Amino acid sequence: MARYRSGRYRSYGHRSTGHERALEHIREAEALSRELGGTDEDVKKYFFSLSAIQLKAILDKYETQYGKSARVYAEETFPKWKSRRVHMSGTVAERLFNLLPPTMPMETKFQLVESLWNHVGPSSTKTYYIGLNADLEDLARRMKEHLEEVVIRYDIPSSMEGRFNWLSQGDVGIKQQLLNYFRQQEKLLLSKAVQTQLPVLINHLNSEKGTLTTHVAQVLKVGKHEVRVVFNELVNGLAETAPLRRAEKSNYSWIWWILGIIFVIWLLSK
Repeated sequence: MARYRSGRYRSYGHRSTGHERALEHIREAEALSRELGGTDEDVKKYFFSLSAIQLKAILDKYETQYGKSARVYAEETFPKWKSRRVHMSGTVAERLFNLLPPTMPMETKFQLVESLWNHVGPSSTKTYYIGLNADLEDLARRMKEHLEEVVIRYDIPSSMEGRFNWLSQGDVGIKQQLLNYFRQQEKLLLSKAVQTQLPVLINHLNSEKGTLTTHVAQVLKVGKHEVRVVFNELVNGLAETAPLRRAEKSNYSWIWWILGIIFVIWLLSK
């Protein structure tokens, strides 16, 4: 019985140790994901797309820093990592991925900045309601101001800072290039919307303004931001909140009528 219990305890201890290691790998992977900006899928995709020559150069550096056995393990396990048959631990991934930026083309770094922004960047939806007498120039001005606010005037999230730091590896010049590229792309996105999409939308509204009798919506999209313009005959000019329908307005008067009738019936019953 003692031997059985001893064996059972050893088995339990082994499972407990394995469980702790698994949890540690998960924590390491989560920490790496945070360092890379909240996701590492695009970085993995780049890593697994390396040519044989590029991969050899990375593994040569890996061997120099972490030894021959680490290199052999990485070479043998690479196909399994790529096919997802084996999960890459956070520690191994961090060591390998930190070797990527120094030899990574600048164009690829730009792409990794852009892919992360598409993943973590903010999104918004704004709706304007216009009536027949709406000033479309005022609408265009408000839409432009709103887009400038949500597309350009914002603080760069910590996730993007993490990606910038990883890609630059302490090189201030490269980090500034990445930041400039990022800002420039946002400005180009906004400029294209304001110069091409917005005039088309306003012209369309202007040409059909006199014939609109039902709710009609036009949508302008800039990245993950959306601005909707809804025509509504109940709106006087321009509004940012939906007007009450006539039925909704009349409902309130019916309540007073019903209360009045109830009060009269109560008086007559006295």
